[in-house]
Amino acid sequence: MMGSVWHPFTQMKTAPAPLKVRSAEGSRLYLTDGRVLIDAISSWWVITHGHCHPPLMQAIRRQTEQLDQVIFAGFSHEPAERLADQMVALTAPHFQKVFFSDDGSTSVEVALKMAIQAQHQWGQTQRTQFVAFEAAYHGDTVGAMSVGGPGPFTDPYLPMLFSVTRCKQGQTSDDPLERWVGPFEQWMHEHGDQTVAVILEPLVQGAGGMIMWPVAAVRRIVEVARAHGALVIFDEVMTGFGRTGSLFAYQKVGVAPDLLCLSKGLTGGTLPLSLTLATQAIFDAFWHDEKARMFFHGHSFTANPFGCAAAVANLSLLDQ
Repeated sequence: MMGSVWHPFTQMKTAPAPLKVRSAEGSRLYLTDGRVLIDAISSWWVITHGHCHPPLMQAIRRQTEQLDQVIFAGFSHEPAERLADQMVALTAPHFQKVFFSDDGSTSVEVALKMAIQAQHQWGQTQRTQFVAFEAAYHGDTVGAMSVGGPGPFTDPYLPMLFSVTRCKQGQTSDDPLERWVGPFEQWMHEHGDQTVAVILEPLVQGAGGMIMWPVAAVRRIVEVARAHGALVIFDEVMTGFGRTGSLFAYQKVGVAPDLLCLSKGLTGGTLPLSLTLATQAIFDAFWHDEKARMFFHGHSFTANPFGCAAAVANLSLLDQ
């Protein structure tokens, strides 16, 4: 018998009944029928230290006794401020400002909007084009789908998506680095002055098939983008919080982007929360007496205190 729930990425007519989870602990999911499964996908790559990890649960419980939710426009609270300060300290000296949103897709939407508005407020109004890469996946909201690779995730929504230049690997060169970045370099040589930003998943394209990128290719992309005045966005929703060996993939690459998108492992997998980290230069593009130059973006649950408290506890665990 079909229930009331409409599940994500599921053909409801033909899919088998979902596995009903009664509880979880560590790496294991306990089903209502008595079976025990290993959560090898970390529940869509979000679980960092294991399910129901006691320090995270304790941090959330403590926060429930103080503040549940408050509008974040015109208000603030200690868990959000503490988390932002810690993230800036962890990523110093590259990022100075932290913008809160809800999930990986919205962190990417924030970065795309920040990039184009900053460029235009710098007087670069001719810059209207984003550059992305084949097999990319950046989320399921409209902007995130636009910069993602075409396929079944995006095909039904093509009339809604904005135009993006999508670079593929070259096929003609014997030089491995040239194959990875040649088409991108050619585009930037011809259209760099029209480019707002380039967005990529550094080192690993996750949903695109676990495609591993050479460190030298990522570095070269950043160098070329900056040489032409384009901004660089790293989508580290999947790669962040240790999944490539360093805390963030950009640290392993050795070059930092202008905007860094984070979610998934941010709260240890306990609650939805995302961050978009920005350089001081990006923030300064919005610092003005005119209200029309503010950043027009926000969510009802921006910087939810429960999520922020969990993220602060998660950073403490990572530090340990």
